[in-house]
Formats: sequence, structure tokens, C-alpha cells
Amino acid sequence: MADAAAAALVVAGSYEGGLHGWAVEGTDYALKFSFAAHQGCCRCVATNGHIPGVQPILLTGGDDELIRAYSLATFKMLGELARHKGTITCLCFCGKKHFASASADGTILLWRLKEWTCVHVLGGHDKPVHSISPHPSGRMLLSTGADRTLRLWDLVEGRSAHITRTKGEATKVCWGAGEAPASYLVVLGARVEVLDVETSTLEFEVDVGAVVIDAVFLAASRFVATADGAGVLSVWGPDGCLWRRRRRGGGRVKALSCLRVGPSLDDASLEAWAASFRLVAAASSGAVEAWAPTGTADDADGEDDAVAPDSVAAGTTARLTCLAVHAAPSTRALVPKPPQTKAPKAAAPARPRSHSGEASKRGLKDKLKRKRPRSRGGSS
Repeated sequence: MADAAAAALVVAGSYEGGLHGWAVEGTDYALKFSFAAHQGCCRCVATNGHIPGVQPILLTGGDDELIRAYSLATFKMLGELARHKGTITCLCFCGKKHFASASADGTILLWRLKEWTCVHVLGGHDKPVHSISPHPSGRMLLSTGADRTLRLWDLVEGRSAHITRTKGEATKVCWGAGEAPASYLVVLGARVEVLDVETSTLEFEVDVGAVVIDAVFLAASRFVATADGAGVLSVWGPDGCLWRRRRRGGGRVKALSCLRVGPSLDDASLEAWAASFRLVAAASSGAVEAWAPTGTADDADGEDDAVAPDSVAAGTTARLTCLAVHAAPSTRALVPKPPQTKAPKAAAPARPRSHSGEASKRGLKDKLKRKRPRSRGGSS
């Protein structure tokens, strides 16, 4: 169990522009680094630990409109990218060769890692982009923004594939777990919708009771975890709330992620999940907490019921804003090559399994019924 966790690194950005990283071994969180990364708030962080066979990279974005890249082998900055004209709101890796960035300027950029060049500009949102989520195949991307649209992007061709309007302003979109996710979720205020990709049906809907700050699928499961403005962490399934806790610490949880601490089990229960993973939460109080969602289903009725997490990372009092968990598979440093004068074409990632690629695109088309003409996307 300790071996699985020892390779993990938990990284959080802060409102003050700082970047903080903890090495995890069992229930111990040792502060590995803490330094200023951005002028102004650090809004998003992303790592590629979920992608096998790659060199470890950390990406950060902030109010200074910059994307910065760091090696997680040497903890040194590799460089910065300045192309967006607004706050960097989201970052994510799209397969082994690309990553995407979204901004308050309404654009999504697809970058090729090898040369650090922008290969596609995905234009269509006419207001800030709130959230992006890459399909595990690396061929598609979901996005949502302040313009109340949910968009599916074809990353190979660099264009919009489908558009639909959301029932309100969606603040988060996320594909489900696994190589061929059957679901995706959308956060709409105090409500979370979990939708089926292939059958175009609403699998289940969650009324959290307070504004949802973040929501994620629990790794290797179909459970959904939420953090809300009332300071409550919850785990949901089709039958409703499975686990709920009011946090003992101050501040709101701003971001959620998952950390593997043991081998996966065949049992599909939440208790089995908690034996292999932890729900990691970054709070505005500066705390990074690891929770094992087991025990009494509902323990959030009052302050007297507040409980402590499984473990807490110490070493900073910064107001945390974003979170990423990296299980580093490699210790080699990444040295970027000089950028080319002419941007190369984006290479198509390997063809995914069933429910992904063209099959998933066709299935999702039924759900994301087009309400507006197709927006234009361009190649850089």
C-alpha cells in the first residue's frame, strides 16, 4: 500500500499565485516544494500521471494569462506559453502528445508537446470557458462556458463537432472513468446531471442542496463526488447520496481529485473503492485532505457531526484554488526541443476501444442535439 502511494505527488495552486507539492507515502504528506508560479491567482494545474509511458510534466495557468510547464523529475520550469488574452481557466492533457488550454477569452488551444506549438485554435465560445474534459482516446474534448453551451470538439480535425445549450450556466463538465467512458457529468449550480453517452438518456440527477464548487467521477467507478458551498463533501450514485461529511476545517473545498493507495478490487461497492483510493480535497484554508468515504452514509447534519479526514497535508496556509494528483511513472527529466518555425500537423492518437472514437462521437451526437449552427474552428 505504501509503495503505491510513495510514487504519488499532490500539487495545488493558490490564490496568491503559489504552487505547492506534497510527496505522499501512506498517510504522510511531506511538502516537496512551495514557490511563486504566477503573478496573481493560479487558476488551474494539470499533470500527465494518468497517461502511461510519458515523461512527467506539470502545467499551470493563472490570471497573468500565462501557461507554465515544469518537469516533475527535476521540479524545474521548462518554459512558458503566452497566447491567450485572458485568465487561463483550464488545462488538460489529451493523449501522450498534446494538451489543451482554455481561457476567459473564450478560446481553447490545442498544443503539441514535442515542439510546444499551438496546432489548433478552437473558437466558438463567445464568453469565458469554464471547464474542459478530454476523452481518454485523446481524439475529443468536451467544454462548457459562460455562454451556456456544451460543446464537443474533434481534436484531430480541430473543429467543433456538436453544440447544445445547457439548462443554465454549467461550471464543470467531465467524462466518466475508464478508457471507454459510458457517461459524462455536467454541473449546473446546485445540480449535477450524469448523462449516458450512447443512449442519450439522463442516468441520474443529483440535487446537492448548495452550489457545487467541484464534482468528479471517483476513479475506476461510476460514483460521483461533490464539494459544495456549505462545506460538505458527498458521494452519489443512481440511488442517491451514499456518503456525506461536513468538514471540520475552515474554508471551502475548491477542487477534488482521486489518489490510489492500493490495488483495485472487483467489488463495485463504495467501501471497496475506499480500500483502494482516497478522495483528495484542496481547501481555501490551505489544507489538502484525503478522505476514505466509508462508514455512516450521512454524517453532515450539524457542526457537532463534523469529522476529520483520513490525513491532512501540512506546510502551507495559502488559499488553495486548484488540485492535481500525479502518480509519476518516470524519473527522467523532460527537455523541450526548440520550437519550429512552422507548426506541424497534429498527429492522430491511437484508435480507441469501443464506445470511443467515432462510435462515441455518434452516440454523443444524439444527446448533444445541435441548437445552433456549427461554429468554426481554425488551425493555427
